[in-house]
Amino acid sequence: MSQPSPLLDALQQAVVYRTQTGLTTVSLDEALPTSAADLFSNDYLSLSTDAVVRERFLRQALAAPRLFGSTGSRLATGNSEEYNALEGRIQRFFGSPSALLFHSGFSANSAFFTCVPQKDDIIIYDELVHASCREGFRTSAARGATYRFGHNSVVSFEECLRSVLRKHPQIMQGKSTVFISVESLYSMDGDFCPLTEIVQIVEDLVPAGRSHIIVDEAHTSGICGPNGSGYVSLLGLNHRVHTTLHTFGKAWGFHGAVVLTSPIVRNYLIHFAKSVIFSTSMPYTDIYALQCCLDVISSERGQELRQSLHRLCGYARKQLLNALKRVPDGILCVDKSVAETHEHGLLSPIIPIFTPRASHLTDYLLKKGYGPTAMTLPVVKRPRIRMIVHARNTEGDIDTFVNTLLQWATRQGQSVGPFVMHNVSSDNQYVETKARL
Repeated sequence: MSQPSPLLDALQQAVVYRTQTGLTTVSLDEALPTSAADLFSNDYLSLSTDAVVRERFLRQALAAPRLFGSTGSRLATGNSEEYNALEGRIQRFFGSPSALLFHSGFSANSAFFTCVPQKDDIIIYDELVHASCREGFRTSAARGATYRFGHNSVVSFEECLRSVLRKHPQIMQGKSTVFISVESLYSMDGDFCPLTEIVQIVEDLVPAGRSHIIVDEAHTSGICGPNGSGYVSLLGLNHRVHTTLHTFGKAWGFHGAVVLTSPIVRNYLIHFAKSVIFSTSMPYTDIYALQCCLDVISSERGQELRQSLHRLCGYARKQLLNALKRVPDGILCVDKSVAETHEHGLLSPIIPIFTPRASHLTDYLLKKGYGPTAMTLPVVKRPRIRMIVHARNTEGDIDTFVNTLLQWATRQGQSVGPFVMHNVSSDNQYVETKARL
């Protein structure tokens, strides 16, 4: 193992280069601190630590005849009544023609785009779509015809689509399909997709049956829409969007994903998606846990959590905007757009906080017991950390964090006034959960 190796030298040099050039690097040898409030994870509804979910899961697990591994791929011995029951329930919850479960959002996105677009098809995508989609584009039969448009720009999208239709006349001739890939909520900027406008443009320009819109709802599943069914449902676009992807690692508080699509696409994925064919299907523990998460998300109690999240998102925005008025933008800032509300009353739980010293701020917050991650090149062009609000945060959590940001800004040699925190009633230390499942 100690012998010289050109491979190991090259790998080490690549990591050193990232460090020397200020690119994002991480260490997994130590866990993030947890002594301060969680304002950085994707646990939007705080379900990963929810006592009711835990109690229901333990009760169900203790009564279950099978608990651990599924014993094989779903196409072999890994299918079960329990698996099919969960998949069917999720399909009905989202009002979809069919559903197919995956181990993760990454595997679901990459599997879809690797398999479904055919030769001579075209893919149009928002420039900030997730890396999992791009991985699928790279290995897709349509990889030679991928086009991106400016992030969340309706004008750029329409220009791109018109250009594609001119360049690829086979779409209008009914010989190929144009795929449109977007996210409902983008995790780096915390902004919602103008989905209604995009869908309308597609319908205006492309004949029916020759387009396929796929929306990644990773960051909206559970937090909006009827009973938490998501952004597409909220906008009333279920029958106009062809495929949606929901992940369970954010608001659901667990892990995994589901692709909601037509029965034909589902059947195709079963027979051609390698992550379905060659991966051991999810264990029984995951099936029971997801059933319990859905119990809460779809209940009155889930609605209470969504209301709490919305209220705290508004409070966090107000406090940040007020406090950072005293800080030069070159030190620390948020975009003024965080004060804007979506036309359907939505507020994003993701608030980017920009600073050229993102890594330094991260180190400071880690020492204070927080768990941030610095976002720098190559992940984003504009360095930042992200404040992420959760349903069980409190106003006091938010005030303390904002005050900590101002303390750091002061240490950067700038004069900022003291931030006066509001007294927070003990009633706000948790979400009232009068509704019972």
